Amino acid sequence: MKVFDDDPARRWLFCLTHPDDEISICAWIRRLTKNGNEVFMSWTHSNDVREREGRAAALVLGVPQRNLYFFGAQDGQACDHIPQLLPEFEKMMLAVRPDRVACGAFEQGHIDHDTTNFLVNHSFDGPVLEIPFYHTYLTRFQTLNRFSQGRGQEIIELDRDERRLKTMVARQYPSQNIWSVLLWYEIWQRARLRPIELTRTERMRVQTHHAFDRPSHPAPLARRVQRSPHWHRWVRALAAVRASGVLNETERTARLG
Repeated sequence: MKVFDDDPARRWLFCLTHPDDEISICAWIRRLTKNGNEVFMSWTHSNDVREREGRAAALVLGVPQRNLYFFGAQDGQACDHIPQLLPEFEKMMLAVRPDRVACGAFEQGHIDHDTTNFLVNHSFDGPVLEIPFYHTYLTRFQTLNRFSQGRGQEIIELDRDERRLKTMVARQYPSQNIWSVLLWYEIWQRARLRPIELTRTERMRVQTHHAFDRPSHPAPLARRVQRSPHWHRWVRALAAVRASGVLNETERTARLG
């Protein structure tokens, strides 16, 4: 399956978590809208300020306002509301009927990112495309725009205008000061002799890890994640999902482990 599929007949849905996550994939979104594809975007977390900023970013990307969904989950609390959020995601999937759905990778960068990935996988009946936002929540300085395992990823190179677009989209979020964060990340990486230019590439892959009770990382890193308080909280959230009865037996066996 081609990940960066530019067939104009494809309907794309990007399920983001926080308004500003789309910065990681905004050049591809803009390519799609310029290509004539029908594009939809959703955000699991939102509030009045961040919704306004998300709508402004969508305008820059050429995504119609009618194609935007905001679910209003509280930042850092989404995993506690999966039983309530899942029916809303199912309604969105029925309304949009997407051919391609992309979301942040299940990589333990933010527990809300993992929640959105879980919701997408349990509401969309098809292959899910993963975008690397950042990982992991074990360290203060996380790895941005890279998977912990690059196997299966596709990479597109961005031209000068697309790199400028990333800057423009980032500046739609003054409440988050995201652009200065990205700038300092690049400076820090250069100081470590590991230069990484965040605006030059975008990446996606088909998700193959669906065991949500296990971290999606190489074994040494996975074991460290499993010892963390964030992971313990995630496991408790999965137990609550099981107990809620919101998933059928097939889904519990295939997706929860």
